[in-house]
Amino acid sequence: MFFRHKLGAVAVAALCMLTLTSCAQSSFQYGSDTKDGVYFAVPNNWHTISSKDLSGQEALSTAQGAAERLALVRYQEAFTLDPKFKASQVLSITAPQKPVVYARVRGLTNAEIQQVSYNDLRNLVLPLTSWEDGTASSIPVYSVATDQEAVQKGGRGIHTIFSFTFNGVSQTLNQTGIISNDHRTLVMFVVRCTTACYTKNKSAIEKVVASLTFRGSK
Repeated sequence: MFFRHKLGAVAVAALCMLTLTSCAQSSFQYGSDTKDGVYFAVPNNWHTISSKDLSGQEALSTAQGAAERLALVRYQEAFTLDPKFKASQVLSITAPQKPVVYARVRGLTNAEIQQVSYNDLRNLVLPLTSWEDGTASSIPVYSVATDQEAVQKGGRGIHTIFSFTFNGVSQTLNQTGIISNDHRTLVMFVVRCTTACYTKNKSAIEKVVASLTFRGSK
């Protein structure tokens, strides 16, 4: 379930502190998966793309294991400055012209529980690891600005910021992948848009990313 408008007092206080703003100003709306202890904040003027729409679009995928992964999704929601943006575009690699936030929490398969690594977390959206080691069959023009460990109360993983060029357009992704302390839950949090858009909206994007809190299940 989604509880964007009601969070516990402690969670709201933490988000207000992380985003360096006053909740009294009502300048943010909240996304949360309270069961797994995942919370974040986005500006009030960003539009919501629902879990229903995202899951419906994902269900169309014929990729190997897609149906199994979708069945394990416990929460997913997206937010964007573009009111006309669709779920299919959230899940497409084509660069958005305005910032898009995509948050997803799912259980891991039995195989993933045994094998998931930090490299897997780097590759949640694109095969960044194979670009880095040169083993990919096709490597675009890309650059990595940040690649560091992300540590939260509920787990740890990797925070990566990188840019790449696709169809002549440079796109920047700010992504965080975290595995829960019991290695059974994956938290994915991605903010992206064209590199020009990212630069223009960098301050707002960084506040959104900084608001991500993962406390783990109760």
